[in-house]
Amino acid sequence: MPCEYCHQYVSHHPRCPLYEPPKSSHFCSICNEGIYDGEEYIENDIGEYAHWECVDYGRDLVKFLGYEIKEMDEED
Repeated sequence: MPCEYCHQYVSHHPRCPLYEPPKSSHFCSICNEGIYDGEEYIENDIGEYAHWECVDYGRDLVKFLGYEIKEMDEED
C-alpha cells in the first residue's frame, strides 16, 4: 500500500512528513555531519573520523592527523 503523503511504495520521499533520514554511527570531526554508507572518510590515531572531502588541503590533513607544522629558523 502506498504512503498517503508521498505515494511511494518502498521508501518515503525526503519531503514526506514520514521520511526518516538515515542514521549514522560516526560523525566527521571537521563538519560534525554524519558519515553515511558510500562516503569516503579517514580516521586518525585517536579514533576521530573525517569526510575525505572535508580535508581541503595538506594543512587540514596534517592538523587532523595531529602533526605540527613548524617553521625552520637559525636556532634549529
